[in-house]
Amino acid sequence: MKPALQLKLSMKWWMPCFLIASILLPGCSLTESLPGSKQLKELIPGSDDEDQQSLSVGDLTVPNGMNYLKVESIGLVTGLNNTGSTPPSGMHRQMLIDEMQTHDVENPNALMSSPRTSLVLLRGYLPPGVRKGDEFDIEVRVPAHSQTTSLRDGFLLRSRMRELAVLNQNVRTGHVAALSEGSVLVHSLFRGESDNTNSQSGIILGGGISHMDRPLGLLIKTKFSSIRTATRVASAINRRFLQYTDENSKGVASAKSDNYVELIVHDSYRHNVSRYMNVVRSIVVGESDVASHERKELLLAKLLEPTTAAEAAMQLEAIGAESIPTLKQGLTSDDPEVRFYSAESLAYLDEPDAAPALSQLASQHIAFRWHAMTALAGMDHVNALDAITELLNAESAETRVGAFRALWTRNPNSPLVNGRKFSDFNFHQVETSAYPLVHIAMSKRPEMVAFGNNIHVTPTDHVFAGKEIIIKNKGNGQLQISRFSPNMADRYATSTTNLADVIRAVSEVDGNYSDVVDMLQSLKKSDCINARVLVGARPRPIWNFNREDPSSTDSQTESFEITNPIPELYFDRLAETEAETVKRNHTRADAVISGRTNESDQSDSFFDRVKSVIPGI
Repeated sequence: MKPALQLKLSMKWWMPCFLIASILLPGCSLTESLPGSKQLKELIPGSDDEDQQSLSVGDLTVPNGMNYLKVESIGLVTGLNNTGSTPPSGMHRQMLIDEMQTHDVENPNALMSSPRTSLVLLRGYLPPGVRKGDEFDIEVRVPAHSQTTSLRDGFLLRSRMRELAVLNQNVRTGHVAALSEGSVLVHSLFRGESDNTNSQSGIILGGGISHMDRPLGLLIKTKFSSIRTATRVASAINRRFLQYTDENSKGVASAKSDNYVELIVHDSYRHNVSRYMNVVRSIVVGESDVASHERKELLLAKLLEPTTAAEAAMQLEAIGAESIPTLKQGLTSDDPEVRFYSAESLAYLDEPDAAPALSQLASQHIAFRWHAMTALAGMDHVNALDAITELLNAESAETRVGAFRALWTRNPNSPLVNGRKFSDFNFHQVETSAYPLVHIAMSKRPEMVAFGNNIHVTPTDHVFAGKEIIIKNKGNGQLQISRFSPNMADRYATSTTNLADVIRAVSEVDGNYSDVVDMLQSLKKSDCINARVLVGARPRPIWNFNREDPSSTDSQTESFEITNPIPELYFDRLAETEAETVKRNHTRADAVISGRTNESDQSDSFFDRVKSVIPGI
């Protein structure tokens, strides 16, 4: 039989069946009868339904990987001043022995029995989008029944950290996610010694090193799940975001299956991953040029209205460089809120005009400060460098500290922030026209920043830096630094009263970060330093903006909360308060979508939870 005749006979039988089905099922059409065809129709531009709205990435997907991944381990702290203890028999001790044997430690039981060592529990959080080699803070504490009295001056030996879980009353561990090591900064230095637990717990600033990459992802919603949808979503994202390496460029999105698209964090958003995900989810899939033009006109009207400015700016940022002229119109608004959201989006598009606007808003309104400086830190344009440098002269201490962190994030080798490395910390001296200030870091990395070159230490007689170092005023602008340690030779150094010189001398007698922090705390209490001493400046989400009185800088009277989540650049997960937890869970995409929080992001330790699961621990 000829092929043409065969096709003709087949259609004679097929067409009547189709017509009968159409009559019996009103409103049924061929395209709608095919599985998933309605969803495909919604994705195809120029469909028969002219009123059909284009779908955004957020309409088609839910985010994945936006939680903080908790990693834990057992470790051994050494170098204690006879304040350690021998760990009792049990799960903790056995886990530590197993860990030490993998490092070929000879006679681990003898090492653990020394009063100069202590078994400790370790915990840290890998942020969303973390890359291999990134540093993060490690929390250290002794177990509940430990006889260790203090971790002061302790050093954590290298430990491998993993995700931990209990399955069928057995402890299960994942692959090595990070390594941890470094000097312990005990909490008693800042909280006092009235509570014993403050000496038995501490933090290792930047002591964790990620051993893995954590790419973000988008899960295609079930009703849209198909290779076609995943491919179109990835293509739409890649039209907006490209990563440039040398002479090549590559899209940030990759369709891995019919229901999953993997995302690489774009460099501009490395320190504001939550915003990156919000922008990605605002990208429209399959939008025609005419529809895009009409939507930009509508978004301009929303941008100029303070109550809708945040959403409009985010959607314009998702469109890309072609929305820059629209966003620039927001910079001319008299409303600070409109100017802020417009400038923030322009900064992530690396538009130079955003820099001076963000610098001004950061110095005038505390509600915009952290978001503005994070946006400036992500810009490549030289205008951003000038804008951040100008903030080093702000009257607000936290603005100056934030500006320094932003500068260091942009380029750690810049002469503006390139300090001096001592035993276990960094010291930086920054010129400023404002009052003198010394900041002690409590997150990210062990560092001290002196704002001003004329900061002097002038104790009336003497002051301690730890329990073994004494700083004595000899008069005539000279100080003597002495260290008296049991079973060791006495050590001496001299210095001028200049703070940088004093820190150098303390380091010469083997003083560490804890000793210098202790010294500064003592000088502050006795009013023997001509500078304000600030500890752990960090963002506070209670700060909001008062629309009725934009000129107000009183955080107690401001009533409108900033829409965007806290940027990771200034976020301290280990020091997170209950209010911040609520805010983060409210703004984090995973929590909004699923209505629950990943177990690995809970605050309680695995070693605490396991006691209720495994009897006898």
